[in-house]
Amino acid sequence: MAITGREWGISPVPQKSRVLGGFDYFILWSSLGVGLLVFSAGSFLSDASFFDAILAIMVGSIAGSVLLALAGKIGSDHGVTSLVSMRPTLGIRGSYLPAALNIIQLVGWTTFEIMIMSRAAERLAGDVVPYQAWAAVFGALVALLGIAGPLTVARQWLAKFAVWIAYGTSAVIIASLLMSPGAQAVITSEGRGMSFFSALDLVIAMPVSWMPLVADYNRFAKKSRGAFLGTLLGFAMTNILFYFGGVLLGTPDVIAIIAAIQAIFFGFLMLLLIVDEADNAFADAYSAAVSTQDIVPQARQKYLIIGFVAISSILATLVTIQEYEVFLLLIGAVFVPLFGVVLSDYYIARRQKYTEDMMFGRQNLIGWPAMAAWGTGALVSYLLSPLSPIYMAGLPAIGATIPSLAVASLMYLGIKRLGRKAVVAE
Repeated sequence: MAITGREWGISPVPQKSRVLGGFDYFILWSSLGVGLLVFSAGSFLSDASFFDAILAIMVGSIAGSVLLALAGKIGSDHGVTSLVSMRPTLGIRGSYLPAALNIIQLVGWTTFEIMIMSRAAERLAGDVVPYQAWAAVFGALVALLGIAGPLTVARQWLAKFAVWIAYGTSAVIIASLLMSPGAQAVITSEGRGMSFFSALDLVIAMPVSWMPLVADYNRFAKKSRGAFLGTLLGFAMTNILFYFGGVLLGTPDVIAIIAAIQAIFFGFLMLLLIVDEADNAFADAYSAAVSTQDIVPQARQKYLIIGFVAISSILATLVTIQEYEVFLLLIGAVFVPLFGVVLSDYYIARRQKYTEDMMFGRQNLIGWPAMAAWGTGALVSYLLSPLSPIYMAGLPAIGATIPSLAVASLMYLGIKRLGRKAVVAE
């Protein structure tokens, strides 16, 4: 695999360089849906009844993957990155806020990914190699993948090697968990009070967390339809499987998850799952660099990737995963209403008609209607989440995802309609 690739930056990808097909995207997004962190997220659903957990996994994975694929289609339609695809809605300077928030979440994801790979390796190797050294090793691997670039990773690393390992190990893990002695107790569990809507918030947070970076990869699509279907089917499939596996495992403790999987594979094949975990960290680090270029276009992508991976590798030796559930809920609170606005603008208000001037022209600096609708949706999401005083007061749990998405979308479309009426009246 080549260790250097073209730095695409944020300019539109020329048609001749859009070379990835639907199957490439199925491979890419099914691989990105695989991960030990998805097991950990799925384990939180054990507080719901098994029926509610499975229903939330199916509905949340499919609905979230549809939103993910729709966000990616804006990029594949126009050959642009995720943050550039938001500019017609939020304005050029308005896009700086989601760019900054995305950088923060991606540094967090890269940190978690390096941490989990290092913990798994440390458990397998014992005390032979210290944890900090593993963090440095995996950080270097992630940086090399980032510098190689998305086309090389998709066609050389994933299609020829890593994804097939991920498919094989995933199948063995899920089958082993289903046949385990505790599976029957999980299947008949009535849970510990988590509602269907609360479970849905946790499931949909995973595909939503990829929405601010999906177009960074889908901009290389030959055809938007193929990229849309590949993204939808690939991510939904593995998200369903791994959330289901997390429910069967029943623990968010990463070390316990590693121990359980190590027991299934008698130790050595756990290393193969680590191989696939690296592509998730690659995508996070690469898109953190691309999001930075939305604000500072002249910044060199290679050095940004190295810098972000270095920061994440250091953080991986300092942080724990105890706040992972809060991290997921915060992602949903911020990005669900954001894409309620962005998707409403592209597919409803403008009917998929963006121009290059909307994305790169200087006349649209801040889209205040979009910012107002996004902020209102984020507030609704917070107030209806387990993080808010209202939720803690014991009001009926209706979840935060659907209300915040609807409020942000309807408010934005309402403002745009009033604006058009005002123009006509003049």
